[in-house]
Amino acid sequence: MKKIIITTFQRAHNYGAMLQALALQNILEKRGFDVRFLDYKDVNIEAPYRLFPLRGKKGIEALKTVLRSVRYIGPNLIRRHRFFTFQKEKLHLEKKKTDFFADYYITGSDQVWNTDITNGLSDIYTLNFGKKDIKRISYGASIGKGELSVEEQIVFRSKLQYIDSISVREETAKRLLEQIFPNKHISVVLDPTLLLERKEWENLLEGVKTQKNKKYILAYMVEENQEFRKIARDLEEKTGYPIFHFEKKNFGKNVKSCYTTGVLEFVEYIKNAEYVVTTSFHATVFSIIFNKKFWIIPHEITGSRVIDLVNSLELSNRIVNTLDMFLKVNYNEDINYERVERILDIKRQQSLQWLENEVKAKDE
Repeated sequence: MKKIIITTFQRAHNYGAMLQALALQNILEKRGFDVRFLDYKDVNIEAPYRLFPLRGKKGIEALKTVLRSVRYIGPNLIRRHRFFTFQKEKLHLEKKKTDFFADYYITGSDQVWNTDITNGLSDIYTLNFGKKDIKRISYGASIGKGELSVEEQIVFRSKLQYIDSISVREETAKRLLEQIFPNKHISVVLDPTLLLERKEWENLLEGVKTQKNKKYILAYMVEENQEFRKIARDLEEKTGYPIFHFEKKNFGKNVKSCYTTGVLEFVEYIKNAEYVVTTSFHATVFSIIFNKKFWIIPHEITGSRVIDLVNSLELSNRIVNTLDMFLKVNYNEDINYERVERILDIKRQQSLQWLENEVKAKDE
């Protein structure tokens, strides 16, 4: 059995990071590979999820962070435990010291090439390790922003030159890399979570229990955004449905925090929601998979990811940047998911074909 080592954000206590890793592992294992995640401990990725996230903070700011962390120590411990359990039980980690032996190296998906997150391009996420004759590919790597400085372009040119086949998740990333590598073919593929069809996700959710007998609005925010809260509250007023959200504290009446929710439970909450309001790429993905009525407030910095996705599926009308924009749309407007599914199925088959062309389970 051929072996694949993947580098990604397998230690981030982030729902999207965990779910894209699970999906790519699932897809490759079904095709006969031994799949392992290089269990690289990246301080840049892990720091925001520590019990006391003090990195880069001093004095009064550090003291305030400690006091806030102590206040939520109970929920934080529960949440950490659920993420660690998911990592241990669902992801196949290369725990021991490794000689990096594998038939293929893959980096991705997720924002592995977002230098703002990784504090520069890491050798781990650009596959600059191991024997030179091992094939290196990126699957659905994301840069997470719309522009690269001249200095960043130089680093990208140096770090990515030894990757044999490059695929990215967004058209924006493709455009940026084509400027750096004009003679290299750059492909755009789906995020791994979209490679699995709805039925496959439902099988993975078997036995997962959340709120199923109550109508609610699922609100998931990955950055502070007052317009997001205003839109969620306006939708709550119009429908009378409670808001289920994932912040540590509630932001009003008829609101329930699901902060300690586990990874697969997060997906189940989206599956059972009446409406979804989000700033998140992966909450948008699962809203599409489960045919939800959803509204997106794109992330201020990394919003190109979700904008490219909805544009590719002819869903750009689901973007509302402000409450004023939301008030001008029909909040209850149906989505033509038959059309979306047709487009998505074509892109899914193209992405799977790209992957199968690049990694072969058997020698030809």
